[in-house]
Amino acid sequence: MEVVQTQLLQNIHQEMINGSFSDIQVICNGETTTGSRLVLAALSPYFRAMFASGMTESRTGILKLPSVSLTVYQDILKMYFCKLNLINDENCMDILDAAEMMQLDHIKNLCNTYLKQTIVITPQNWLNWWRTLKVYNFLDLSKRALSCFIDNLADKTENVIQLSKAELLEIISKHDLNCKEDDILKVAMQWIEHNNPKQEDVQSIFENVRLDIVDRQFLVNEVAFTDIVLENSAVKKMMQNVLGSNEARKATTRMSALKRPVAFVLLHTDTSLLSCFTSEEKWEDVSPAPVDPGPGYSAASLDDKIYITGGLQQGKCTLVYDTIRKVWNVGPYLNHEHCNNCTVTACSKVYVMSGRDTSTIEEKSESEAQWQVVADFGLDRVGAFPVTVDENVLVMGGEINENPTDLIQCFNTTIRAVTKLDTKLPCVSSTLRGSIHLPDVYLLDYDGEMMHIHVTDRNVEIQVENKRTGLLDTFWYKRPALWNMFEYKRTSLGDMFGCGCGILLRHGNLMCFTEDGISKLNVADWQEEEGTFPEPPRSGVVYNVLTV
Repeated sequence: MEVVQTQLLQNIHQEMINGSFSDIQVICNGETTTGSRLVLAALSPYFRAMFASGMTESRTGILKLPSVSLTVYQDILKMYFCKLNLINDENCMDILDAAEMMQLDHIKNLCNTYLKQTIVITPQNWLNWWRTLKVYNFLDLSKRALSCFIDNLADKTENVIQLSKAELLEIISKHDLNCKEDDILKVAMQWIEHNNPKQEDVQSIFENVRLDIVDRQFLVNEVAFTDIVLENSAVKKMMQNVLGSNEARKATTRMSALKRPVAFVLLHTDTSLLSCFTSEEKWEDVSPAPVDPGPGYSAASLDDKIYITGGLQQGKCTLVYDTIRKVWNVGPYLNHEHCNNCTVTACSKVYVMSGRDTSTIEEKSESEAQWQVVADFGLDRVGAFPVTVDENVLVMGGEINENPTDLIQCFNTTIRAVTKLDTKLPCVSSTLRGSIHLPDVYLLDYDGEMMHIHVTDRNVEIQVENKRTGLLDTFWYKRPALWNMFEYKRTSLGDMFGCGCGILLRHGNLMCFTEDGISKLNVADWQEEEGTFPEPPRSGVVYNVLTV
């Protein structure tokens, strides 16, 4: 069937080149060709809106693309219909501009992939790349550009003074900068001296600098008695407070000052949705959320934020927890109600997948204001476990129509297509919880069944290999005796939503979090490890464990 579809697309492209069945004239930057309204409308919502409305193009039969060259227009059509990749150094940005205007996400993703492989970011060009990549929402690449600047901060990069006030504040307000705070302050003062901002802007800039971890001698010698400080009463007060404090400086960078939890546990009681497991192996609570989505919610992490979606009571709910600022925000509503769904991140976006009574897949990046439905599984899946492999998300196990399954479906986030893998899980499962350390994936079923698989991406083909051999076979047959520690109670909510635990691979051990506490299994010999862990901070149902 795929061969037939490929041939059909190639035939359509050839007829367009021949000018057959054309019903519209296309003018690209002064050069003219012909086209088909039907084909262009099917290609992009940009063209569909033109031809389906009363816009000039629909009335005159003339489509003007003044910012797109004829070569770029023809290359885009050839890439779509002939499944070719024609992007190179000379045309990449032109094709990207055209794809952005025409709302061609597939072409944008090809440009993104090409730039990831070829882009060279230097202290001289980082600002231009940072601004450009943010426009196209290429977050991974824009972070790479910003990292180049941060890594060379001590050299006082010349184009710092070219930053706008908003750009400067965006950079120095980040909580995970891994450079000396002294250098951040130097750059901020360099910018202030050159741009002469308002007094309230100076105050705002200093409020975003961690003065408490700046070298005290540097503050005295280079900062405290400058005009910038002495002429601003609020900044002067900040400086006096810091210099008057007897607290010892414990860190020189923001990253070293951060105490990040090892993992967050989805521990549900009323409006309390999260707890955290710290590097000191303490289980601590997180402040209550502003909304209780009810049982059956799920979560995923993107950068320093946790996105909680779905639930029995608030199926369209989105909650966002900032793990650095330790504050909650209510995000935009989902388009469909989701419960016992999958939430996962891939390619700097969050995906909400299927669940009870829906088979849809919804997508949102951090900068986008709304969720967008981008695909459909074709069947309702509950209790499944997602595994991200590059641009693909594998959705494993769970229940379909209330029947446990061993099915693995693959969602490609680039072309937004859902396919079924030939490989199946070692056994059917009603609800899966897992821990991912690619290529190893450890899966725990609601009934206590343990699976160990390898997931790899070879030649653009996802492969899943069952690893339940050797010591694992021995463990498997001894499961009733050994797995008691990972068995979790079936409560009324657990029976309804297939919940009750989460697992985490840490230092060669699988740690199982339940409402009763934490247990540990050494995956090298599949033996239970002795350990003393704190009790959960409160009584509640555990839905999963995730890292940030």
